[in-house]
Amino acid sequence: MIAIEAPYCTVAAPSVTLLTMSTVNELEPSRQKWDPNLYGARASFVHRMAGDLVELLAPKAGERVLDLGCGPGDLTTTLHGAGATVVGLDASPEMIATARARAGASGPSFVVGDGQSLPYDGEFDAVFSNAALHWMPRASDVARGVARALRPGGRFVAEFGGHGCVARVRAGVSEALQRRGEDPGAWLRWYFPNVAEYVAVLAAAGFDVRLAHLFDRPTPIDGDDGLATWLRTFLPPLEDELGADWPAFVREVEASCEPFLRQREPSGQGRWVLDYVRLRVVAGRP
Repeated sequence: MIAIEAPYCTVAAPSVTLLTMSTVNELEPSRQKWDPNLYGARASFVHRMAGDLVELLAPKAGERVLDLGCGPGDLTTTLHGAGATVVGLDASPEMIATARARAGASGPSFVVGDGQSLPYDGEFDAVFSNAALHWMPRASDVARGVARALRPGGRFVAEFGGHGCVARVRAGVSEALQRRGEDPGAWLRWYFPNVAEYVAVLAAAGFDVRLAHLFDRPTPIDGDDGLATWLRTFLPPLEDELGADWPAFVREVEASCEPFLRQREPSGQGRWVLDYVRLRVVAGRP
């Protein structure tokens, strides 16, 4: 249960933050490469763990909803099934093509677009976003675009990576990159704000912030190759850059993270439980 308090509630960030993300290089989302098949096969936890976020949105029949950063459209289709008229927007043409193919002619609409440059003006009753805003480091541009897209009285419901998210993984990646003479900041470009930082972003865009909740959400990734697959899924440009050195790089990251994030089952099978931290927000446009 998450209690909604006014104007917002806070939860302390983890006591150990291994990497500071206060300075984030601007990364246009089109530079991130996505493999929808790999994402669907090994990252389905992204939408499976968001059921209560949809409940928090509580979409109603006849509402117009923008799903910002919709990926392959799993949650877009869920919102559509509730009777809302939904537009799914994502920067990845590959993700949008997959979403359209899955939805068919009777499903929601899907468009390719940059969430940092939304073109809408007063068109939606709600904007929804799950696990996407940390890919959009121009947070102020996103918030202003969402505010413009909403009708007066509209609502913004979102969850994404918050301060401390995958800190241990980022530390392992950073160390392995530094050993190769690479600047980790060139590759680890996620936007993981704390509560105060993001509430200020929303307030500056004119939102009435009703909920801001930072919480740990350990995320199981099954299989001995769970972390390796996670790295391939979410850092494919780095895999391309390292080329033949990628397997050695992955082994180094695994060795760094294993004492903290690897679990062994009695059967001998293993799984990784990654140190996710989520920031959930609900805000209204007056």
